[in-house]
Amino acid sequence: MIKTLLTLMLLVGALLTACGDGDGVQTQPPDAASAPAPAPVGRIDRSDVGPAQVISLSLKELDLPAGADKVTPSGAVSDALLKDGQLRFSTPGDTGEDQEAAFEIRSGATTSVRHLLIRSPRPTVVEANDHTPDESPPLPELTIEGLGPDNALTGAPLTFRVKGLSAPDLNDFSTGEIVDGRTSTMLVKLKDFWSFNPEDSSLSISGPAMQQILGMLPKGDFELGLNLSSRANGKEFTAVYYARVMKADAQLSGKLLSQQGDPVSSLAGRKVLLEGIHTQMRAVAELDANGAFAFERVLPDVYFLTLSDLDYPNAIRISFPIYEDSTQAQVSMVVPPGLGVDTGAKTAAKRTPAGSLNARSSVTQDGKGPAARSIPATKRSAPSAPLSAEGVDRAVFSATAVEQDQPVNKKIDFMVPVGTESVGVKITVFAEESLFYPVMSMAEMRQLAEKRLQSGERPPKKRKYNDSWSYSVVGLPDTQLSASGVISEVRRYDIQGRMTKTMCVDVAKQTKNAALSISGSVGATNIGDDLLPITTTVELTLECRKLKSSSAKIEVSSAKFLSPNKNSKPVISPKNIGDGTEGNLAGLYLSIPKGSSDNTNTIPLEINYSPADANITEVNLGINGLISGSTGGIPPAFSTVNLLTQNHTSTPGQIKFPGISLPIFPDQGTREREKVAITVRLKGSVGGVEVSSDPAAGGRVAFSDGRNEFKPLYLAGEVEGLSGQRYGPRDNGGDSWATARTIEKLLASPYPFNDISSQHVTQTSAGGSILEHKGHSDGQQIDMRYADGQGGYSEALGGANNGEYIKQLIYAAASEVKNNITPKPKLKALQDWILKNRTMLAFEARHQKTRIIYIGDSFIEEALVHGKFPSASAAGPVAIPGWGAWTDKPWNVKPEPKHLHHWHLSFSDEKV
Repeated sequence: MIKTLLTLMLLVGALLTACGDGDGVQTQPPDAASAPAPAPVGRIDRSDVGPAQVISLSLKELDLPAGADKVTPSGAVSDALLKDGQLRFSTPGDTGEDQEAAFEIRSGATTSVRHLLIRSPRPTVVEANDHTPDESPPLPELTIEGLGPDNALTGAPLTFRVKGLSAPDLNDFSTGEIVDGRTSTMLVKLKDFWSFNPEDSSLSISGPAMQQILGMLPKGDFELGLNLSSRANGKEFTAVYYARVMKADAQLSGKLLSQQGDPVSSLAGRKVLLEGIHTQMRAVAELDANGAFAFERVLPDVYFLTLSDLDYPNAIRISFPIYEDSTQAQVSMVVPPGLGVDTGAKTAAKRTPAGSLNARSSVTQDGKGPAARSIPATKRSAPSAPLSAEGVDRAVFSATAVEQDQPVNKKIDFMVPVGTESVGVKITVFAEESLFYPVMSMAEMRQLAEKRLQSGERPPKKRKYNDSWSYSVVGLPDTQLSASGVISEVRRYDIQGRMTKTMCVDVAKQTKNAALSISGSVGATNIGDDLLPITTTVELTLECRKLKSSSAKIEVSSAKFLSPNKNSKPVISPKNIGDGTEGNLAGLYLSIPKGSSDNTNTIPLEINYSPADANITEVNLGINGLISGSTGGIPPAFSTVNLLTQNHTSTPGQIKFPGISLPIFPDQGTREREKVAITVRLKGSVGGVEVSSDPAAGGRVAFSDGRNEFKPLYLAGEVEGLSGQRYGPRDNGGDSWATARTIEKLLASPYPFNDISSQHVTQTSAGGSILEHKGHSDGQQIDMRYADGQGGYSEALGGANNGEYIKQLIYAAASEVKNNITPKPKLKALQDWILKNRTMLAFEARHQKTRIIYIGDSFIEEALVHGKFPSASAAGPVAIPGWGAWTDKPWNVKPEPKHLHHWHLSFSDEKV
């Protein structure tokens, strides 16, 4: 009975939680006497939890008891563990949809429930591009029949069918394309291949035609976009849909080996997790009795492969590439001894001959390993300075990869003696090839950008195949030290290719009566680069500092901006990310106030410091601009505002702000920077001595997922020279927050503008902007008025009143044509309106940074795109004199509902 009631309670709690954000309390069942007390229910809001990952979350940060002793997962997650003050679990493979998981956590008689949404990084849903919510019904659903798993194009026939749509002729005005989202290049015009079926109003592409299309596409990810339109029988229908599709035919197979090279036969049923760095492919495969596994349809990319192990999270992991011309890739992953994995009885009984080499992880492409390297002397850098000798209180674990595409992994094994107070960790990633990358000033970058703009030359694609690195330190209490990535990410941190992370962890409680074992691994792979090595190092030391007040020093151990905010609204990082052509661009966006500090949309901030008994009297924030990810030696400029005057809670060693309003920072010219860093400085006293934390030794504020570089947004409506270009009402907190390059774009353009982004790109729980837009959460999407055809962008013919004045002009011109009135001033004005807007839109569409442009449907589309009067006009659906269809319309200009009053420009301001 009790078990049944508890199950019902969890289901009710899940439903209540699904209806809103934040914490809630379950209602007590009728038979309260026989049921346990209601369990507190809450959500785990983490943007860095995705499919096919091993996740470790601090119980303290989840507001759960440190002594929690049992966890029961349900929903999408089937395995979980409480260990070292952490909730650990592995997530399932990507299904193309978001997945919900729940955790029932017990600490003695206390039970808590936490729900977690695992977001798909590669959604397979077909999305209707519904720009702004209003009272009109939502667009009907579109289905695409014939796609394979993960929306793979397999050569099977495709059929596009709009649910509930009957009999309109979609063939005449509809268009479709497959676009490379990375380069905004159109690859295939679908209209050249499809046929219309009037019986069910569907559009179909045959099998032979699909084979032609596959032959035109490289391997990779693409956007399939449809602009469906019909004007049959006086009824208008226009809708824009898009979906991510891919072409992939490489197969990946692998095996798990012992250090002696034997198949690991004891882990049948265990999972291996696959993660693509650039493609964001996330998949899970199961080991068979011979330690073998396989993945189908894998895209070219750099991948990480991880054995799912909650006792040693991410410790058994390798990285490797799959290249464009590969059809079969084979990977072997070696399990080192001492990480709690039984590698099989055969291996245990087998002795390795003296002097023999251990097995190494490897990868082959179509049966061939990487070519042997002969590194020219001119390409070799001077050897790195050797690390100092290890001692009883220090150990260094390092993996250096030189050979191409051959994973190198080293196990971490460190014993912390009884009575040790603290353990220091220093992690370094260093790629020598980065020393040869040119460092350009902002002026040189702008000159290069201008040169490419004038010549029409596109910037080179971002490099896909980079050296990779990984580390996992296991055993430190309440500490998550596991990460992996490629060297291009390190360059964003430091142009010289060096990333360093330090931490000091209190272990006094764990070592009071017994020694503490620290384990894990470091890894590196030299992937398709300029022949120079990459090194990942973990250094462990004892007694990194005394954690008592006798240290007479305040140190910031961590500072994090969190999401969602106190109003349950996600901030800083867009939840809904597009494919590069449409939708939001990924990143961290922070609104930097210049003229006033507005607290409409605030940010949670958590600061951890030592010693825990320090008396903190002042908290300041500083800002410094980054050039290509490097601070360049510029120290932070600190605001004098004491954040402790804002609402906060303090416990020993920690200060929490439910929502801070950023101060106005001293001007450092940060509007010229692509990225900024935010640093915390603490002032107070330790043991009666007045001290301040050293900003250079810690305090750099990260987002909840560990990233610590932010793209600054500024309020365009307050910029000198732009206030007169703003139209429409203003939203609280500001609705024209824009990147520096967006502001430059507006200053160089005559277009009146309205919405761009909300403060800190604040969104709804569903991921839409609070400005009631689906996008507009990256500071690089602008709503602007149409050209009026008279040399300006006046309100009436610019789109005011939902385009009503434009509609009146079109209908008046149709009446002049129908009645053959002479002269025809309205027709002349309409012709000028079409000319000016086609010219303007074509100019903007062809700019190398333009991603997508949306214009209005209905009468806007009829006149501007098809060159016709609307069927309901006096002249009927006939060609507008002097104009035909816009035959050379750029592919990225798309009619879309709810854009009658403005046109929408999305662009990328990343440097070329």
